[in-house]
Amino acid sequence: MSHQEIILRDGTCARLSGAGPALILLHGVGLNQNIWAEQVKAFSPIRQIITYDLLGHGRSAAVPDNAALGDWVHQLEKVVEELKLERFSLVGFSFGGLIAQGFAAKHSDRIEKLVLMSTVYDRSEAQRVSVLSRLEVVKREGPRATIPAALSRWFSPRFAESHPDVMNCYEVMLHGNDATSFFAAYTCFATVDQDLVGVLAKFNRPTLIMTGELDTGSTPDMARKLAGMILGAEYSIIAGGRHLMPVEMPDEVNSVLRRFLEGERP
Repeated sequence: MSHQEIILRDGTCARLSGAGPALILLHGVGLNQNIWAEQVKAFSPIRQIITYDLLGHGRSAAVPDNAALGDWVHQLEKVVEELKLERFSLVGFSFGGLIAQGFAAKHSDRIEKLVLMSTVYDRSEAQRVSVLSRLEVVKREGPRATIPAALSRWFSPRFAESHPDVMNCYEVMLHGNDATSFFAAYTCFATVDQDLVGVLAKFNRPTLIMTGELDTGSTPDMARKLAGMILGAEYSIIAGGRHLMPVEMPDEVNSVLRRFLEGERP
C-alpha cells in the first residue's frame, strides 16, 4: 500500500493514500495515525484517505501544557486549507471525535459525512471522577504509569494474548509520547466533553455515532445520547468491541463505515 507522506507548514506529519472523495481520519490521545492502517487499506481504492499525527503526537509538532481543544481544531483547519479540500468526510476516534465535533460546529458546510467513533459524551459524575483520577496519575507519575491499564481497556484479553506483536507495537507507541504534550492532550480529553454538550444540535449533515459494546470509557449509552442530540444521526454498537476497534476489529468497523460512507450494505 503506497502513500505520500508530507510535513505541512505548521509541522503536521500527514499521509495521503488513494484517490477519490476525501476522507480524513483522526486518532486518539497517545496514539498516532498508524492506528488507521486497516481502514486506509480498505478505503484507499475508492477514496483519498488523509491521516495525520495530532499535535503533540507521532512526528507532528509538540504542544504546551496549556493547549486547548481549539489548538487541535485549528490544526485540522490548517490541514484542510493546505491540502485545498473543499468538502470531505470526517472520522474522529476518541479524542479525535472531540476534535471533529469542534470542527463540525464551525464548518458544517465543509463536511459531507461525519463519523464519531468511540467518542465520550457528557460523562456522568462517576465517569468524570474516574478519568480525572487517571489524569492525576499522569500528572504525578508521568504518562508511562497509565500504559498497562490503558492497554487492558483498549484491547480484549483474547486479542492481547493472540497478538503479542500488536500489543508490543502499542506499548512502544505509548512509551514514545512526549510527557508535556501527552498531559496537555489528556487534560483536554478528560475535561472538554462538558463544553461540547449540545454543540452539534443544529448540525445537519449525515452523522454516524459508533462505539464498542464493551467500551468502558466511550460507552453505548454515551453513543445513544450523542446520536440523540444530533438531528437525524444514527448509531451503531459493535458487538464485543472494546476501545481500539479499528485495530482489533477492522472488518466489523470497516463494514459499518462502508455502509454509511458509501451507501453499501454490510
